[in-house]
Amino acid sequence: MRTLKILILEHNPFQMMALHQMLNAIGVYDVLAAPSLRVAQRSLARRGTVDIAFCNPQLRGGEGLALIRHLVEQREAQSLVLLGNVASSVMPAVTALLAEREVQLLGHLHTPVSAVLMRRLLDIYLMESMLKAQA
Repeated sequence: MRTLKILILEHNPFQMMALHQMLNAIGVYDVLAAPSLRVAQRSLARRGTVDIAFCNPQLRGGEGLALIRHLVEQREAQSLVLLGNVASSVMPAVTALLAEREVQLLGHLHTPVSAVLMRRLLDIYLMESMLKAQA
C-alpha cells in the first residue's frame, strides 16, 4: 500500500488505540494520534500535512469541528473520515467547511469501527489519488 499519513483525533484512549492498531494491521504506519485539538495542531505543525484525518465532529467543546476548520483553513488534510454517530444537524456545517477548500469527505465510520469499511475508504482515497496523478 502506498504510504499514507493519517491523523486521528479521538478523546477516548481505547478508541484511539483501536483505530491506530487497525490502521497498522492494514499496513498504514505513519499515524498521528491526538487526544485533543491542541495536540493535533502541534503534531501537524511538527510533522506536516496528512492525507486523511479521522475525526468526530461532535467532540466535546467543539474540538471536532474546530479541527476540521483548522485542517481546511491551513490545507493540512486532503480528505476526512467522520467517526461516531454524527447528528444530521451537524452535517451541513461539516459539508460547508469541506467545500471551502475542496477537502474530500471520504466517508463515515460508526463505532465500533469495522476494519473492512476502513480499508475500503483508504482504497477509495488511493484510487482517486492515482487517477488525479494520471490526469
